[in-house]
Amino acid sequence: MGIDKIQYLIRINRQEVDTEAASVSIFDHGFLFGDSIYEVIRTVKGKPLAWPEHLARLRKSAARLSLELPWTDADLSQELDTAFQAAKWPGESYVRLIITRGVGEIDLMPTSCDSQTLILIGKALPVYPPEVYDRGMKICLTNVRRNSRQAMDPGIKSGNYLNNVLAMIEARRKGADDAVMLNESGHVTECTTSNIFLIKDGAVRTPSLESGILAGITRGILLSVLKAAKIPAEEADLTLSDLAEADEIFMTGSIKGVMPVSDLLGTVEWHNGPGPMTKKIKALYDKQIGITGA
Repeated sequence: MGIDKIQYLIRINRQEVDTEAASVSIFDHGFLFGDSIYEVIRTVKGKPLAWPEHLARLRKSAARLSLELPWTDADLSQELDTAFQAAKWPGESYVRLIITRGVGEIDLMPTSCDSQTLILIGKALPVYPPEVYDRGMKICLTNVRRNSRQAMDPGIKSGNYLNNVLAMIEARRKGADDAVMLNESGHVTECTTSNIFLIKDGAVRTPSLESGILAGITRGILLSVLKAAKIPAEEADLTLSDLAEADEIFMTGSIKGVMPVSDLLGTVEWHNGPGPMTKKIKALYDKQIGITGA
């Protein structure tokens, strides 16, 4: 679907602008150097899901990039509420909130950037059909290694996304929906826009934050849900052997929620398909966030 086929709500520096007129300067450091941070927020019953957690992560990312935000929590919350209230579509909403370093000289040192750019892009929430959850998604192992924590730490949710872009290109070339990346030590990290979980003998395992991953909001909610349901769950260093020997595999993300994996392609292969425990965990998660019918 092209951009011209999607109804967007665009706000730049707290002012709504027409989609056709929406632009930022070519001297914005977000454009020049990928010097930006962002969050993706969805609504449930018209209310932003886990906004305090998203806001905390946004501020943590800003601090890691030495980006002093000029907006209070109340300012950013109001901006989000304004966008949701101005929604031009029925049903639930998707919002991408972006903060760039702002306009400055073509120089890596950002001292010439006088003010940051606040961008908000809203649209109807993309919804995966039920049959996608029924059949699950194919993922593949990629030759693209996840960024090292000593380089561009994946724990920072920045606009510098080429690592993930390259992994997704490889996945699609291999006939997969997504790619799972390893770190420099050969441990499993995450998929391009999702955290990954496996189930073995009734216990759930997911890569630790120390493996070099983003602390996913859905991941955090789900770990709390599993604890409340007394389902064993562990954050650990996971290997390819762990994936190959898993009973079930699933991914998590703000938009997809809990998404079963049907196949793993690559040097290690796995073809168990969606399983009953993943279905149970998805139901628990959906109920927790208040999705109708869960």
